[in-house]
Amino acid sequence: MPQEPAGRFAYDAFISYSRAADGELARGLQHGLHAFAKPWYRLRALRVFRDEGSLAASSQLWSSLQEAMDASRFFVLLAGEQSARAPWVEQEVLHWCTHRGVDNLVIVLTDPPPDGSRQPPGMAWDADLGDFDWRRTTALPRCLSGRFREEPNAVLLGWARARPELSLRDPEFRTAVATLAAPLHGVAKDQLIGEDIRQHRRTRRHVVLTTAVLAVLAVIAALAAVAAVQQRNTAREQTALAEVRQYAAQSRNASDPYTALAYAIAAEQRVDPPLPEARAAFAAAVRGLDSWQARLVGEVPAKAVFGTAVRWSPDGSRIWVADTSTGVAHWNVREGRAAVPYREPAALRIGLTTPDSVQWSGNGRSLLLTEGGSEGSPPSYAVRDSVSGEVTAGPSALPDSYLDVDTMQFSPQGDALAVALKGKGIYLRSVGTGRLLSKEPLPQSQSEAENYRLTWSPDGRFLCADAWKTLRVWDVRRGRLLWAERTGREVQAPAWSPDGRSIAIGAADGRITWRDGRTGEVTASSSGRLGDAVSEISWSPDGTRVAAADYTGTVHLWDPDTGEAAGQALGRDRTRALTSGLAWSPDSRFLAGTYVSDASESDNGPTRSVVRLWEVAPPPDRGARLPGPTETISSVAWSPDGRHIAGGSDDGTLWVWDPRTGEPVLDSPQRRRRAGDDVTAVVWDPKGRRLLRVGQDGLLPRSVPGGATAGRQWWGSGGALTAAWSPDGSRVASGTRDGTVRIWDATTGKPTRRQPRDATASSGTQANGGAQERRLNARSVAWSPDSRHVAAALSDGSLHLWDAVSGRPWGAAAEASPHLARSMAWSPDGKLIAVGGVDGTIRLWDGRTGTPLPDVLTSGDGSVEALAWSPDSTRLAAGDGAGTIRWWEPRRRNAPPQLREKAHDGGVTALSWSPDGTRLVSGGADGAVRLWQGSAERQLCRLVDEALHRTRSTPGLTGATGVADRICADPARIRDHPILPLQPHSTEVSRP
Repeated sequence: MPQEPAGRFAYDAFISYSRAADGELARGLQHGLHAFAKPWYRLRALRVFRDEGSLAASSQLWSSLQEAMDASRFFVLLAGEQSARAPWVEQEVLHWCTHRGVDNLVIVLTDPPPDGSRQPPGMAWDADLGDFDWRRTTALPRCLSGRFREEPNAVLLGWARARPELSLRDPEFRTAVATLAAPLHGVAKDQLIGEDIRQHRRTRRHVVLTTAVLAVLAVIAALAAVAAVQQRNTAREQTALAEVRQYAAQSRNASDPYTALAYAIAAEQRVDPPLPEARAAFAAAVRGLDSWQARLVGEVPAKAVFGTAVRWSPDGSRIWVADTSTGVAHWNVREGRAAVPYREPAALRIGLTTPDSVQWSGNGRSLLLTEGGSEGSPPSYAVRDSVSGEVTAGPSALPDSYLDVDTMQFSPQGDALAVALKGKGIYLRSVGTGRLLSKEPLPQSQSEAENYRLTWSPDGRFLCADAWKTLRVWDVRRGRLLWAERTGREVQAPAWSPDGRSIAIGAADGRITWRDGRTGEVTASSSGRLGDAVSEISWSPDGTRVAAADYTGTVHLWDPDTGEAAGQALGRDRTRALTSGLAWSPDSRFLAGTYVSDASESDNGPTRSVVRLWEVAPPPDRGARLPGPTETISSVAWSPDGRHIAGGSDDGTLWVWDPRTGEPVLDSPQRRRRAGDDVTAVVWDPKGRRLLRVGQDGLLPRSVPGGATAGRQWWGSGGALTAAWSPDGSRVASGTRDGTVRIWDATTGKPTRRQPRDATASSGTQANGGAQERRLNARSVAWSPDSRHVAAALSDGSLHLWDAVSGRPWGAAAEASPHLARSMAWSPDGKLIAVGGVDGTIRLWDGRTGTPLPDVLTSGDGSVEALAWSPDSTRLAAGDGAGTIRWWEPRRRNAPPQLREKAHDGGVTALSWSPDGTRLVSGGADGAVRLWQGSAERQLCRLVDEALHRTRSTPGLTGATGVADRICADPARIRDHPILPLQPHSTEVSRP
């Protein structure tokens, strides 16, 4: 049968086989025919049908097979004994032979020969008959009988059944596939193999070319990605730097201390490690947190007019506002809710008359409503319950002449009413009955003054009256005048202290005077004045602050003990005036005031009146002062275990304190034995068990705790000015007033065998009033961390280093500073030595080589009196003669110093860090020993989060944005950078 054109067939071959015998072989042949001699751009070289791989699910299996055979050019029969007996195989062969003949039928014998030979197994041809010998032919179905004119050429694949994997990588299988594929392609076998080789080579070239192109593209993409990443990182870094500077600027400009701190923490957290400007902003914010006095935290609108009275609820959760014309409202401070609407039906009235004034009782349960009266209308009053509005007393008319509203005052207990009558005196009446409690007025209470103000003491025992320029105080219970005085100027707004012992009195010129309530003696006067006449004064319940307001609405806080102003004024409102409503919360933490707008702006009364709330800081503490010394502190030292602090003073005493309580331990202080034996230094051994008292008489060991002397003065150690214990605890180095440096055995108290060579011999001479002076003070001594070297700073500014064993000089030759040296410290990691001078500079040496470094730290204009490294060697603290403590991070060259001004009234003479590096003890020329603590971002974030959420209206008033609000919303996520700022230590300690 002539070969039919391939274009009319969907398949190049149809494979007929027995699934049980030749399933794997049929799959391997199909894949091999697909891939052999395949051009690189085609999916397969031939399309071969195999029922398992090509036939879809159908209910008409035989019809599908018939269609596939009719669409195939060749029929490939995998012949074997099992396939010859398979009905489906015989049916497929019969269909092919009937419709297509045997010209395109290819036989593949799959049974291996029994004897292992290469003879066709199961197929024998009888040339005489011109047909198969069916006695010996077992691999072919009988339907092929008489179909062939001559013996067909079969492909032998019996050996393939034993192969575990069939692929074109197997040369023998590849040859068999080529034999089978040759007729399907219509080319000779050798040409087909050559074409396969060419296609393979071509494919390899395409693969290599494609790989090369992809590699080039990958390199280009990688370079572009690297550039993009670099640009992205650069953009991110620039964005981060810009945000850091923005946060730092917002921190500096924020008026609210907690908002400033939140921005500063945001600046520190944005870049790790934090930038110098972020560190500076953080330190400034912490100082601001320590020094702020009051901050605005709430504001709500109110229907207030002049004469509005304000009072806090006993638990401090609400502010009650009583208004003469509209009633009572309250503001929920904790939830930040606006003032609850006034009870219009229960408007405060005396009968049908609107009162002139409203006053709260001392317990806040009642309201006194007063009406001053006029000609033809007597004055009257009534008492209403502050919650229900019910009248509990009155209305009662007073059978007196015209009264000003300030001349009637409710007693704190709400049971009595003081009434001042012009020219007649001050009478006391029962609130419940309106009757006089006494027929006679208070003694010497008569006055012709038009303005007569009355003020009760908080316990209701005393009454103060100011009449123009005269001030009087009575003991009401005893009915006698305690004192009276003409002040020489108009008296304004007297107010009693919470304990009733003092009276704060304002004046028309804005000044405030504090007087003893029993004697009238002046105890303090304000250092400044308000901008206008004092309109109201209010004491904080704890008695530590006095709030005073003038008629322009400016509020100022004062210290009643000293008369000093506490911080800046709380601000002036040009559109509103402060009414008589100025009240402290029960815990003295908040101050509320009512500001009233001009009623003429609206026909319906004031529309822009507000109640404002300030949070007031507690009185500042410059640092917890440890009790004891009275003169200049020569030395302070924190014990290595952190359990004790030792300090020596020029008064000859040595103290040991417990830093947890601030109290001296047992047997403190130790006093000098003779005149002139001042304590010049105190030194702990590395284990914190012994303490050396350094003085003119020498080195005296003590045991701690208990403070008893642990031995005699070390012989020959007299004249000691400074000392240092070696880190290994075996030796002590001391420096004397004549510049000698000695090393002592810490066990025996005797000098070691070899001593450092005389330092003054190499220091040259120094002019002193025309005379030459060779002997110099050894101001400081220190050990290297490995206890191998000793350093000493002499008063001429030179630094000397020795080998501690041989006594020979070590490192570079001593180089004198242009100025005198006052202090020296070796960092705990041994890398740096710092020397402070009288010119306010700190010079650094390399602690590993003993060579000077070019770095110079500037510590203001005052001399550097004390130096101390933090335990981790990251921070260097310095105290100067002006009382300022500064600290640096020397390894961060651009980091500015942080400072604590006015740490002491005199110079800072001694410093020592706690072992954990979070606290610092300082001693000063003022005789004070103070504790300071560092605050990390995590701790401060908790304070910020609490402060920014005390009232709901805080963010809008303080200018805090979402950044400031979010940055401290989860303090646990904040990174704690090295602690820099110093705040007063929070431990309460006894005062000297």
